Amino acid sequence: MNGPRTTLQRASGEIRDWLLDRAVYIPDLGQALAELCERIVAAGVPLARATTAVQLLNANSNGVGREWRRGEAMIERIFPYGPESDRGYERSPFAEAQRTNRWVELLVAETPTDAYGVMHELKVGGYTHYICIPLVFSNGRRRNGVTFATKEPAGFTSAHFELFRSIIPAMRAVMEIRAGERILNEILQTYVGGDPHERILAGDVHRGKVTRIKSAILFSDLRRYTEMSMNLAEEDIADLLNRYFDCVVPEVEARGGEVLKFIGDGILAMFQERDNDGLRVCRAALDAATSALAAIAKANSFGSLPAPLEAGIALHYGQAVYGNVGSGERLDFTVIGRDVNIANRITRLNGSLSCPILMSEAFARQIPAETKDLGDFTLKGVPGTHTLFAPA
Repeated sequence: MNGPRTTLQRASGEIRDWLLDRAVYIPDLGQALAELCERIVAAGVPLARATTAVQLLNANSNGVGREWRRGEAMIERIFPYGPESDRGYERSPFAEAQRTNRWVELLVAETPTDAYGVMHELKVGGYTHYICIPLVFSNGRRRNGVTFATKEPAGFTSAHFELFRSIIPAMRAVMEIRAGERILNEILQTYVGGDPHERILAGDVHRGKVTRIKSAILFSDLRRYTEMSMNLAEEDIADLLNRYFDCVVPEVEARGGEVLKFIGDGILAMFQERDNDGLRVCRAALDAATSALAAIAKANSFGSLPAPLEAGIALHYGQAVYGNVGSGERLDFTVIGRDVNIANRITRLNGSLSCPILMSEAFARQIPAETKDLGDFTLKGVPGTHTLFAPA
C-alpha cells in the first residue's frame, strides 16, 4: 500500500535537491521548467501540461509565461501592458488563486467552459484535472504562479498533491531568483542602455573610473522645445517627447547604435567602433540620422501631434567616455568628455544654418564622398574654429 507513496516521497526529496542545487544555476527558466517536468513524470506523476507565470518590471510587458506540454517544445509568452492583457488575466485561474492565496483545483469535465479563459483549451486538449498554485515572492509580488494538468482519467491522486506541495517552496525560490535577475537586467538596460548596464553588472560601480570607447556620436535635439513647453500642457509635452523619441530611437537601434542618455529633449547615442571600422559606424550614424528625420516628417504629416516636430542632429567621430560621477552612494553612470561636448555644441547651429544634419570634420573625414563643406564656425565654449559639413 505504501510503496508508490514512499517512492513519490523519495522522488520529491530528490527533485527539491535538484531545484536548489542544480536548477538554480540554469539561466533559462524555460529549460529549468522542462527539466523539472520531466523529473516529475519520471517519478510516476502523470503530468501532461505545466505553465508558469512571472510578474516583471518591464517598460513594455507585465510578465512572462511559459508552457510545457509532454513531448512538445516549450512555449514562451510575453504579457504586454494593456486592457486586453488585463482582461485575459482576470479570466484566468491565476487571478482567483492570487486573490485568495489558495490553490485552485478544477475537474475539467465538471467545470463550465466559460468559467475561465483556459477551460476551452483544457477540454479540447483532453485534460481531466488542473491545479493552479499561487506563488508570492519574498518582495511581495503576487502575480506569479504555476499550474499542473493531467490527462489521466482518475486525475491527480493525494500522493501527487503531496509531491507538488513538497517541491513548491523550492520551485518558488528558483523562480524568484531567476525573475529577480531578469528584472535587474531589464531595469538597468531600460534606464542606462545595453553596454552601460553590462558594465555596471560586471562591477563598474566605482566613482571616478572612466572607460573610453571610439565611436560615432549622434546628438539629436528637439527644436523649439522651450517655446512649446511654455505654450502646451504638460501632458501634451510628454506625448510630444515620446513621439519624438519614437522617431529617433528605433532608427538608431536598428543600425547597431545605442542610446546612452535622454537629456531633456536631447538624445545622445553612439555607434561603437570595432576593429577600426570608422567608415562603417559613421555611415550607420548618418543613415540613422537621415531615417530619423524621415520618420519625423512622416509623424508630422498625420497632423495628430500637439505641435509639429523639428529636430537638429549633430554627428561627430571621437571618444564616448563612460564615467561614474556623483557623491557617496548616489552615482550616475554617464557619458562625459570633449567629444560629447562638441556634438552637443554643434546642434546649436542646426537652426541658424537651416541644416537638420551637421557633421564635424572628424566625422566627415570618414565618409568624404558623402559630405559637403559648409565652412568654419565657432562652437560655444570650445576653443578655435571648426569646419562643419552637411550630407552631400
